Amino acid sequence: MIKKILATLITCFILVGLVVIFYWRDTQYLPESADLINYFLILPVVITFVLLSPWLIYKGYQKYKQKKQQALVAGQEENATEDEQAPALQESKWLHVNLYSAAAYHALGENDAVLDGIREFASPQLDPLLLNFQGLPILSYRIGALDQQVTQDEDNESAFVSVRQQRIMALIQHQIEQHHDILTSISEHLKRSSLFYESQNLHEYRMHPAWIDPGLSGEEQNEEMQIEQVYRLDKLNLHILLSEDVVHTWNDHASNDMIQGIFYELGIIPQKFHIEYHFINAASTDQNVVELVERVLKQPHEISLIIAGDSEIDQEIIDEKIWGMSVYTPAEFVGSSCVAHPDVQLMQQQPLKTLKLVSNQNNLNQIFKELEIHDLPQYQDEEPFVLVVEDGTDIKVVKKLDRFFAQSPVEQHHYLYCKPVAGHTQNVAKVFGLMLGAHLPDQQVAFVYGQNLKAFIQTLPELSPDQESVAIAG
Repeated sequence: MIKKILATLITCFILVGLVVIFYWRDTQYLPESADLINYFLILPVVITFVLLSPWLIYKGYQKYKQKKQQALVAGQEENATEDEQAPALQESKWLHVNLYSAAAYHALGENDAVLDGIREFASPQLDPLLLNFQGLPILSYRIGALDQQVTQDEDNESAFVSVRQQRIMALIQHQIEQHHDILTSISEHLKRSSLFYESQNLHEYRMHPAWIDPGLSGEEQNEEMQIEQVYRLDKLNLHILLSEDVVHTWNDHASNDMIQGIFYELGIIPQKFHIEYHFINAASTDQNVVELVERVLKQPHEISLIIAGDSEIDQEIIDEKIWGMSVYTPAEFVGSSCVAHPDVQLMQQQPLKTLKLVSNQNNLNQIFKELEIHDLPQYQDEEPFVLVVEDGTDIKVVKKLDRFFAQSPVEQHHYLYCKPVAGHTQNVAKVFGLMLGAHLPDQQVAFVYGQNLKAFIQTLPELSPDQESVAIAG
């Protein structure tokens, strides 16, 4: 700032001096000492001030705003530090849903094999097809089994769908197939519930190939449709969480056709399922997960299959992402969970685990007290059971993590950082990490740590034969 003021002052002095000197010479004026002071000192200063006053006012205002903002941030950090050091013993707000089935798929393997790969620090592999801007192969987490499926799809309608969407659709299809048993039970339950409580879908079910026996007469088919009362189940909701990067290129029609075909083969008529896409980013993950679970809890007569996946194994995507970056590691992965309100009772199926989310509690002692998990055998083991979905290379994250578990039996060797296996494909990675918690051993209580969202996944006790028969009967 001082340099700019001096430069402007010197420039004004030189220009004013030249003008005045030439004017006095032409007019044969003999200046006095007061004229020299006025024209060679005061006038350049005044002109400089006039020229720089708008800029000085602007800079002063910016400085004022900066100081005010710094004071505000400092106050917030001080409050946050106080909150972290002495968390308020407020009552936690829990979101509790039952988990009927779960699956995960990654280049490291399926389900618990993904956790094994994380424990072993499995690194990405040199990709045979993806190149950087220098034409050299890059590292990636590619699921090789998808390559053949995507190549085969190029001969049909999928040729009009981007490679990225083809791979994501293949991941979605894979996950739906992993839930075949539970979906079959849901299909049967939806049919029986619909025919008992509604009857308007009788014609649709009667016409569905899955429920028609050509050897039966119409009267015999009617007898087959007579059912006993079951717990009311109205709908299957399929929530698909995708990266916000694909929101403008995602072809809903192609994806819906694929999903509807699978559901139709399972005997689920279109009136009984709902497909919804959620396009999220890494910053909004916590909020989206909470809102989605809250929706599930408002649907005591519905069941939901949540699938979260992404793929950046596409050269066009790499060309966009890698520009200006020295290293970029793409990945593809998918995780899924079938969840429902705790009051839902599904025919011939019992929930495997319970998922509990808390988003407004940073006092771990209070959480342990409410969950009644103070003394667990896993605390004495060396096996990790805390899935950290945040960036483990961020020192602030590590400090907050250690501070959160400081007064607990949880040690640093119990942490398992999920973020690295997603490479730079991070928009859906936190949800994937959350779903991996369902694949920890049944005897462990899985902790999933996020700065704004904590999750605890526990295995439900097995029902006695009498309790199981009551649950099946509804």
